[in-house]
Amino acid sequence: ASTDRPLLGIGVGSPGVVDLAGTVLSAPNLAWHDLPLQRDLEARFGVPVVVANDANAAALAEHSFGGGSGDMMLIAIGHGVGGGLVLGGRSLFGSRFAAGEIGHVTVGTDGGPTCACGKQGCLEAWLSAPRLEEALSLAEDDEARTAVLVAAGTRLGIALAPVVGALDLSEVVLTGPRHLIDGDLAEAALRTLRLRTLPQFHDHVEVRQSSLGADIVLRGAAAGVVSARLGVS
Repeated sequence: ASTDRPLLGIGVGSPGVVDLAGTVLSAPNLAWHDLPLQRDLEARFGVPVVVANDANAAALAEHSFGGGSGDMMLIAIGHGVGGGLVLGGRSLFGSRFAAGEIGHVTVGTDGGPTCACGKQGCLEAWLSAPRLEEALSLAEDDEARTAVLVAAGTRLGIALAPVVGALDLSEVVLTGPRHLIDGDLAEAALRTLRLRTLPQFHDHVEVRQSSLGADIVLRGAAAGVVSARLGVS
């Protein structure tokens, strides 16, 4: 009612695993399970709605507006750790709509911090923003703070190497708090990734931060509506 332009629809980027019908299959941090969010919002507002996983929406935004390549992975670092994949210029969802969900993949065989899911050494336990902020607050000096970021970046590189190798990605894009991601963490991730993949094929792979800022999920949700309604990507 407040817009003076035709409304194509509403786009939503939701945490958790979201199927193609816009049902949130699982979002533990919100205590959502099998929630038909897209259907409920369409009934409430009377317009078409597109609900997608937030990291998938961010990956779509990066590909559409941020100069992202057609073969890329986006890692979203926030309260948790999510991932979105674009292959051949198209979003990849997977057989159970969980492609890119690497936050609870165990990184390495040497244990590690206990994750909220109960396992030890999950990527999220190393890399989530609250975990990093807590570890940095306990660090005694700059050297110790650098070590925290390098350790997190190294674990990210370990997790990324088989994905990059299997899918032949050209870049990995990071989103999240710039003061955590930029610098030591991203450099350690790239260094580890290159050590664990074939130089002949993967030395060109870039690990970089998105330039789209905090609105990246909103942009991706909007791009999802345009794609669904107009067939434009």
